[in-house]
Amino acid sequence: GIQGDLRTNGLAPGKTLAMLKTFAGYSAPVNGINIGPCILGERELRTYYLPPVEAVIRETGVLSVMPSYNEVDGVPSHANRWLLEDVLRGEMGFRGYTYSDWGGVIMNFNLHHVAGSQAEAGAMAITAGVDLEAPGPACFSHLAGLVQAGRLPESEIDKAASRVLRVKFLAGLFDGRPDAALEDLPKIARCADHVALSRQIAEESIVLLKNDRGLLPLDPAKIKSLAVVGPNADQVQFGDYCWSKNNRDGVTVLRGLRERLGDKAVIHYAKGCDLAGQATHGFAAAVEAAKKSDVAVVVLGDTSMILSGVGWEDPTLPASGTVGEGYDVTDPAPPGVQEDLVRAVLAAGKPVVVVFLNGRPYSAAWMKQQVPAIVEAFYPGEQQGYAVADVLLGRVNPSGRLSMTVPQSAGHIPTVHDYKPSGRGYYHQPGSPEKLGRDYVFSSPDPLWAFGFGLSYTTFEYAALKVETPAIGTDAAAKVSFVVKNTGGRAGKEVAQVYIRDEVSSVTTPVMRLAGFEKIELPPGESRTVTVTIPPSGLSLWNVAMKRVVEPGWFSVLVGASAADIRLRGRFEVVVGEQAHD
Repeated sequence: GIQGDLRTNGLAPGKTLAMLKTFAGYSAPVNGINIGPCILGERELRTYYLPPVEAVIRETGVLSVMPSYNEVDGVPSHANRWLLEDVLRGEMGFRGYTYSDWGGVIMNFNLHHVAGSQAEAGAMAITAGVDLEAPGPACFSHLAGLVQAGRLPESEIDKAASRVLRVKFLAGLFDGRPDAALEDLPKIARCADHVALSRQIAEESIVLLKNDRGLLPLDPAKIKSLAVVGPNADQVQFGDYCWSKNNRDGVTVLRGLRERLGDKAVIHYAKGCDLAGQATHGFAAAVEAAKKSDVAVVVLGDTSMILSGVGWEDPTLPASGTVGEGYDVTDPAPPGVQEDLVRAVLAAGKPVVVVFLNGRPYSAAWMKQQVPAIVEAFYPGEQQGYAVADVLLGRVNPSGRLSMTVPQSAGHIPTVHDYKPSGRGYYHQPGSPEKLGRDYVFSSPDPLWAFGFGLSYTTFEYAALKVETPAIGTDAAAKVSFVVKNTGGRAGKEVAQVYIRDEVSSVTTPVMRLAGFEKIELPPGESRTVTVTIPPSGLSLWNVAMKRVVEPGWFSVLVGASAADIRLRGRFEVVVGEQAHD
């Protein structure tokens, strides 16, 4: 969307270069601390963390990649020639330039201590394949002197310069092509089409986590009064690195509900508490609002910091963050006394809907048990208030699905759907379907909410699984099809998911991994056949010799509405030689 397809062409007018970041392993730091070391073996790195990067490079032609702050197996990314040259360029075919994370080069000296000086840190980075130092040449300013002293080959400078220049040529910076005139920007930025797209993205990304006894959607004809409370009820939240937290730049949930309901219902608003801090003096007003209302909507969540020093802060709004880069927590729960606010509102005895506007998923196990309805909206953009209101009031049927596994608590982390056979302490007695466990003493290792999970205001039925390729060669794609039917009373969108399992493999492989999915929209009573093709890369593994191969053997096919809601099962075989067929 930002850059267009750069695999064969240069940058088109109206587009700008996108940067892929951060490379690699950055999302698995020790202790969950930003910039922390990532303890990953090469097989794990190649199996889980490198494939998304390679996919983006090969499918979009992205021309800029940012190395990550962290180290992997003792080698910082800004000093890792194997990672930046052999893997990124040699194996993945990257043809752009690398742009250091801000301060990443000097960290070779002052954080990781693999360099004895700033000059050595600069030489180490450019030799490893870092082409440009950001935010400024703290270390690269020494490169010319190192070349003159004979301590750095001039060819390293030429290599980095040529990569940056090539991208500038592809971007048209030497063609005399002017950028869009400033007077045209109001016609482009936040134009009607873009606002409509923003709302659509928000509507389709919101996940309905719980809906006990069909509390949602709320019926405006029956709801005469509504309590809207919580620290994010009347505050927009746009997420990390955004230029604003001002309500004039977006739509709050309170505003969205007021505009959608109009004079059909009385809205009682109370903030209740701050996003962080321990003050509870606002609880009484929130409880009173709930008591006067038919239903209470409690909007909880996070706020992300607006970076200092760039003139973007609004002094009337909280500038410090509770989530975002460098804002790590020991407990993935709503900060401050937000959970206590929910308990207080629940005690008022009215039906409660909790809405999360947040930058990280919450391990809110007690809410899952006690709160009738829970909506996960994450940071849904400038149209957030309208999108949330439309989901709550049934104008939009929620169709978002979780793109992560939500753990029960911090002690359960990491919790993923694609865990290894021993990853949750389970094993099977030969010949028995019973799942035997070595669980925690007082808890199950299962997730709070599974990967791919999300509810709808309608229901869907899966049937007629057909493995169209019952036997394939090691270089062939597998294909499966099945039928999804809307068995409810209203139109809805379903995200049909296909998982696979390599039943016997030379190295351990996950109990399941996502192989494909499709989002489809169906009117009540209608059906559609969904076909998913799994390329050979989706069947591959890194074997004992650290070679990427597809091994012969049986693969299970698991089709369903989430990783924990499998409706259909099948198998296909990967064979060698003449047995293979389409």
